[in-house]
Amino acid sequence: MFAAAGYAHATGKLGVAAVTSGPGVLNAITGLASAWCDGLPVLLLVGEVPRRAHGKGVLQDGSAYGLNIVQMARHVTKLAVEVPSGDQLPHLLRRAITTALSGRKGPVLLTLPMDATTEMIARPQIAGTVSLEASVPAAAIDELAALLDDAKRPLLLAGSGLRGGKAPARLLELAERLQCAVATTPKAKGVFPENHPLSLGVLGLGGHSSASRYLEPGIDVLVALGTSLGDLSTDGFSAMLRPTRAMIHVDIDARQIGKSYAPTHAVVAEAAGFLGALDTRLAQLGRSVRPTRTGTGVVRHPLAPSRSEVAIGPHEALAEIQEILPADTMYTVDSGEHFLFATHFLEINQPDGFIVMTGLGSMGQSIGAALGAQLANRDRTVAAIVGDGCFAMNAFEVSTAVAEALPLRIFVFNDQRLGMVEVGHEKVYGRKPDYPTNPLDVCQVAAGLGAATLRVERPGDLRAATILLCKHRGPVVIDVRIDPAVRLPKKDRVAAFAPAERK
Repeated sequence: MFAAAGYAHATGKLGVAAVTSGPGVLNAITGLASAWCDGLPVLLLVGEVPRRAHGKGVLQDGSAYGLNIVQMARHVTKLAVEVPSGDQLPHLLRRAITTALSGRKGPVLLTLPMDATTEMIARPQIAGTVSLEASVPAAAIDELAALLDDAKRPLLLAGSGLRGGKAPARLLELAERLQCAVATTPKAKGVFPENHPLSLGVLGLGGHSSASRYLEPGIDVLVALGTSLGDLSTDGFSAMLRPTRAMIHVDIDARQIGKSYAPTHAVVAEAAGFLGALDTRLAQLGRSVRPTRTGTGVVRHPLAPSRSEVAIGPHEALAEIQEILPADTMYTVDSGEHFLFATHFLEINQPDGFIVMTGLGSMGQSIGAALGAQLANRDRTVAAIVGDGCFAMNAFEVSTAVAEALPLRIFVFNDQRLGMVEVGHEKVYGRKPDYPTNPLDVCQVAAGLGAATLRVERPGDLRAATILLCKHRGPVVIDVRIDPAVRLPKKDRVAAFAPAERK
């Protein structure tokens, strides 16, 4: 499921997974929910026992008389149905695919009773298409263009709804026309090139000081594009994101608007179309696109090198990784302390260069996501940044990469503990119990699954393995021994949810 979601994330196309009923679909529910939270178009096909066996106590009965898989899945899908007969399968399949790819994209599920899938049916002739397009009235575009044309300290905040298609290019053109600073949410990292002078980098979890510093004096107009403005992308619902004049919230899904901030202008629209219309109107007002020679620029926290003789700082490792791997490498990043470092220290300049699934925050998803991204991009380098705890959850997918001859590079940031859990306990409860991941020999596990391996304990170890990392045709798993003493400053997210008296 995570591989299908990674494929959908990397391409914008439909990812498809097929599983058995019973434990097969129940094991897939986490990936299904992750795709639901992140708006990824995935079709899950679920095998089911024959209809005549429903309700008779047959093993793995997932029908309404058994586990009732369809009812379970309806909470985390755009559409979940059981196919009642072979004749209806082509039409329900077409409906499911259209639903997954329209509006705010998301997962769909079909359960397939065995007798329905073995029926002989006539191929139907299907004509006609369904279009769900949103358009913004010209008067509204005029008003928003006038606001931005007159703004003194505007900010464009780009969310993951801008990934793919023409949206990133149109965002760049609009920013240069307005000479306006741009920040991205963590999940949207890369939709605006981070080497551009107008880039503030990431706002939110793992974000950059350049973004927070820009907000400190205040902003007058905020345009939030394709983001739900959740706590991860707003620094715990920061009050600095409330502009003095106008807050324009644009999203294809009306349910995302107004959940955490009250916009002055709510626009339900697809991002590329909205940006194109706004840019055209600003051009008519006399705004011309011009190259930016100076601007804001991304500012990262300065961190000292690790003092350990048997471990490396996460920021040092990331610097060497980007020095060695191609500039167009696609990075999939897992959930944990390593997420903060990857978000902060990787420089991503391609809209599809950073793949994260933060909606659910499931551990272990990055290896599956890397499989899907690599299958979709055979000519690109795909690297997974994963913690040792996350690796332990889905390590056996390395064998899938070996079997499919996929040249993944899996960097296990290994601090030999569940770092985010320990840090969280200390922050919330004032105590720090140990949650070690030992004994876990990353290299032995990976070698047993058929991958090439490497252990990194000091700066320079990665550079010394450049030939292995760049030339080996199969997957390489790198055990990067991380110094847990190296910390990245971050805002206390828990405080954002605390009662007023505790704050």
